[in-house]
Amino acid sequence: MQEFFRHFPEGQQEVCDPPWEVARLCEEVQTPSLFASQRLLLIPHGEPYFALGPAAARALGQALANPAGEVLWVGLFAVLSQPPAGPLVEVLAAVAELEHLALPPPPKPWEEVRLSGEQKALLTQLVAEAAPDLLAQPEVLEALFAAHGFAPGQLVQAARSLWQSGELTAQAARQTAAAWTCSASELEQAGQSANWPRLAYLLGQLADGAVLESFRGEQASGRRAADLAAGMLARACVAALTVRLLAERAGLATDLDPRRVAQPAWYPRDFKRRIYPKLLSAAGEMPELGVGERSPWALQASFRWAAHCSTRQLVNTVHKLLFGGALRGESAAPWAPLVLAYASLFAACKS
Repeated sequence: MQEFFRHFPEGQQEVCDPPWEVARLCEEVQTPSLFASQRLLLIPHGEPYFALGPAAARALGQALANPAGEVLWVGLFAVLSQPPAGPLVEVLAAVAELEHLALPPPPKPWEEVRLSGEQKALLTQLVAEAAPDLLAQPEVLEALFAAHGFAPGQLVQAARSLWQSGELTAQAARQTAAAWTCSASELEQAGQSANWPRLAYLLGQLADGAVLESFRGEQASGRRAADLAAGMLARACVAALTVRLLAERAGLATDLDPRRVAQPAWYPRDFKRRIYPKLLSAAGEMPELGVGERSPWALQASFRWAAHCSTRQLVNTVHKLLFGGALRGESAAPWAPLVLAYASLFAACKS
């Protein structure tokens, strides 16, 4: 992910979790993004794709070999009990780079060690890719292994965070075990699905010192994490408010229903084919909103959020977030005072 944004700092990241149906994934891969011509699509739990039949595997392979847009990187990850095999592997071998990391067995009970030599070797390989400077600090590496055990994802996050902090000490490595990480995509998904208890839990974890990982891979905690989370929520609410007002203007008020947006295949069947064109038409009358520049996937996310909140709720939320300084930590946000002024007017007239 970091390598992608080094090459394409203006690129767009999307997370496919849970994994989409093959037809939807193929459609997304072959649909140009209006938001960015360079895209990174991450599929963290791609195990179902390795059970695809020959026809579905070929369709997915063809879509990946002929993506829309200037650049498309797809990261497909899966934890499998056996080395990957089958139709998808045969198809991907011709269009993708395949890497299989065999999980070593745990140490035997009588060995009285937390990690076997094979497990340490695999973890060292992962750390070398995520934070190569740590290899020159064996005591720091050992402290990380002792703190996290065989938890590859957690250990890589801790190693990268430690590397970025510049505090390469054994004590700092041991302290990473207490640093739980929350991703921006988790916050976004909780809002889109109106899972308010989950959203409150995540924000509570951040308040307790958890690390927030942004969409671009930046990690922060404390005040910086609070600023990033508040800014993300403020932008999400502004976007949802804009989409809600446009949807009502386009005669789509009945589609702003939580039950409708939660239906299976709602995105390809309803939003992509019927709702999206009407939104674009309404947005064409107000180009200053910039809605036409956003991708269909980004707009459907805002539409889902808008379906769970009334106009008044969104206006009041935006007003309170911005009044509390939701964008104070972002240098590239000169529009914050103006949005705050408009939000105050909306709140005052109960619009």
